[in-house]
Amino acid sequence: MTYASLPRLQQWQIVSTLGVLGSSLAGLVACTDSATAPPRPITTAPAPNQPDRDLSADRLDPCRGVALPADQHYVAPGLCASAVAFDQEGLRQISFASNGDLLAVKTDGSVLRFRDLNGDGMFDGANEIATIGNTGGNGNNAHLDEASGFLYAGSLDGVVRWPYSEQASVLGAPEDVVINQPSSGTHTYHTVHVYDGWLYVHSGSENNLVAPAAPDYDRDRSLLKRFELSQFRSGAPLDWASGEVVALGLRNMVGYTRDAQGALFGVVNGIDDLEYQGDDVHLDNPGEVLLRIDAGQAYGYPFCFTAQRIQSASGVVPPGTQLATAFAGFDNPHDDAWCAQNSAAPLSFLPAHSAPLDIIFHSRVAGAPLGLPEEWLGGAFVTQHGSWNTEPSVGHAVVYFPFGSNQPAMPETTQTPPAFPYTVVLSGGDATAPVDGEWGWHSGDSGEDQVRPVGIAVSPVDGALYISSDSGGVLYRVGVPL
Repeated sequence: MTYASLPRLQQWQIVSTLGVLGSSLAGLVACTDSATAPPRPITTAPAPNQPDRDLSADRLDPCRGVALPADQHYVAPGLCASAVAFDQEGLRQISFASNGDLLAVKTDGSVLRFRDLNGDGMFDGANEIATIGNTGGNGNNAHLDEASGFLYAGSLDGVVRWPYSEQASVLGAPEDVVINQPSSGTHTYHTVHVYDGWLYVHSGSENNLVAPAAPDYDRDRSLLKRFELSQFRSGAPLDWASGEVVALGLRNMVGYTRDAQGALFGVVNGIDDLEYQGDDVHLDNPGEVLLRIDAGQAYGYPFCFTAQRIQSASGVVPPGTQLATAFAGFDNPHDDAWCAQNSAAPLSFLPAHSAPLDIIFHSRVAGAPLGLPEEWLGGAFVTQHGSWNTEPSVGHAVVYFPFGSNQPAMPETTQTPPAFPYTVVLSGGDATAPVDGEWGWHSGDSGEDQVRPVGIAVSPVDGALYISSDSGGVLYRVGVPL
């Protein structure tokens, strides 16, 4: 019997075993050709039983737009998925203004405003998709602080802002708010949010694994800082070094947000090509963490990682355990015992290398319709951009984490296949089941070769979920049909 003729479950068991035997065997699996590589199945939570229960009756139909073919995608039962804008390559994170305008940023720094002028549920042409500003490059997100009337966005040198008006067709030149923030290397984006008069800014690590000069956490990168906006004076930008450190050890947290109670949460992309105690464990590690961001905490990078599937000399390591990083050329000054004391554990995590890039909470908004399952209220949606460091790729999906008593739970990743405590909202597959990994779709002249979710937001107009993909620049909408 050949490997290719084995049942998928047995193929997965073989891959999982190889992942913990050692660097030479794991490296052999990692080089498998993508056309014949075994699937890496996962188990996830079920979707709501009655997604349309108690939903708003007077909302707009979320199924408007270009319907995704039923045999080319999976959407949670009772929901529909459609594409509502095309050809916006490099489209990153998105957010809504209270009037229903959707604001977005491209990687080249273009700031876009999507406005459905004719009410057809699509965004077409320069009148409905307008470029209203530019950060000068390094674009990832924009945050509209409606209380102060300013739109903030990350730039090459830090953070910029514009006075914002929904009547303005062009915002003009931005002013610098924060300067001298590093943006070299591979993790360049400066994700910004404004909460309670404070400007929060994330800075990712320069590269995959960068050791600080001292055996302590880096205080310039791989962290979240904040700046008190009352101290800002126009024409006198704040220096990055003056920011107050909120949390350390965050390798690449381009997605973070607050819940309805004001607590901060984020999702982090973990280390690639990871080793542990002399073994190559990167196929199944580290877990891509979902964190509650508490002021003064440290979250491991680069010294520690979150175990997803580790078999050590003393036995199976519980998922979520903080362990000491090993990586070629990295002399880690700390061990597992240090990590247990100095690296805060996550609430939960997503599959290794699935690349979570954004997170939002689903909550009731006064005057806004409810267009998603009521039982999802209070939980969080997370986008998975998809991996390059596993073969075949994983992720490429939007998932939902419940929050509540003992939730979200820690995944059960020592079993085969591993089980994750989230519901798949949108992914590859078909109407019968989701399929983890790369996917695309085509319908007539419309489509996207590879869907790579980045940004996510809930509309105050129709209550539906909007999702950006930066690969082909498509904007998607998911909701419960009328």
